[in-house]
Amino acid sequence: MTVAARVIVLGCLSFALAAGAAAQVRPSGHKLPSEATIEGWLLSDDPRLVAWGAYDVLLSRNEALTPDLLNLAMEWQPLTQESAADGIPAQLSPVQLNHRDAMAAVLDAIIQMDVPVPPETLRALAPDFPNAVAILLGRMDREDAEPLALDLYHSPPQSALGLQYVSAAMLAQHPPSGFAADLLAGIEVGANILIVLPDSPPFGFGTSGCFACRMQTKLPRGNWPPIGQYSLSMEKGDRSRLLVSGIDPIYAKRNESDTYRDPCGEPSLGPDQRQRLIAEMLDVSPDTIPWKTHPSTAIVFQSDAQFSLDLLRFIGEEKQKYRQTALALVAHGVMTNGEVEQYSPKLELYTHDMRGSGSSPLPKIAPLPANVEWPNQPAWN
Repeated sequence: MTVAARVIVLGCLSFALAAGAAAQVRPSGHKLPSEATIEGWLLSDDPRLVAWGAYDVLLSRNEALTPDLLNLAMEWQPLTQESAADGIPAQLSPVQLNHRDAMAAVLDAIIQMDVPVPPETLRALAPDFPNAVAILLGRMDREDAEPLALDLYHSPPQSALGLQYVSAAMLAQHPPSGFAADLLAGIEVGANILIVLPDSPPFGFGTSGCFACRMQTKLPRGNWPPIGQYSLSMEKGDRSRLLVSGIDPIYAKRNESDTYRDPCGEPSLGPDQRQRLIAEMLDVSPDTIPWKTHPSTAIVFQSDAQFSLDLLRFIGEEKQKYRQTALALVAHGVMTNGEVEQYSPKLELYTHDMRGSGSSPLPKIAPLPANVEWPNQPAWN
């Protein structure tokens, strides 16, 4: 299958996700108000009434009120989310949380009723509602969506890594100029280098990882409607619908909650994902890419000169593999020869000296080849 033959499966997404609205359960005792009442709620300054207005627009499928929903979205100003020391966004105030919940209800109605949203509005909404923006971005015409997708790929809002990944996956379907080179150069290869003595027993590496999500603040609620919102996943689950096709399909799922939930555990654009998107642009299996994003090797230490030569040989072999991939991208028409010389993955060397205490210091290699870093390189000469 050629790159051009692949399509982003978005045309049926609005219908598929709209099916979730059909299962919407009206809260006990809630009667659908008049159109004038709903409109009054949407135009009020009370977040709770705005949320009820959006909920009732969706429940009634009243298209006459969708311009009011769109106006609310277009007036949205990103909430202040300053980073804490650990990189997790700071907590929002109760007032901010209420306004965010109201806008989440508005966006749910917009998505379910397939209301087009301008790119500049999506850009303003992205920091606070990345998954809803991902869905709305996917519904735009490719030519209109491409500039915004590029912006969100290059500079994703904080805590919107899923949106960055969706943007990259969309762009990989029809790569614009410079995208393949940038995707390749954005890969950080972390190479583990074991330094061992002759006849040392074999060593291995274990992997571990974790991610942190912002703790959810639960407000005391009084007469709020259920809040419809969306999650992204690499796995097809019950009631999930395809958002972006490709080498690793991305799915969206609608749920209802008593309050908006920050995205947590969303797919993100790490080194492995970038490499897989490159394989997609090359129309090959990722297993055929000749280099790994987390390689490891052992160098048997016999002398400073021999160690330095072996390490430089390893670096040269890895960089030659990157060049192979870049030239293949040139052959597929998504990268230029000039970009081959300018863009390549960054290779980071992490040496692990297993020779035991009393061993001589490792030699320092300076200068290192271009785009190679040795974070724990010894400071001595």
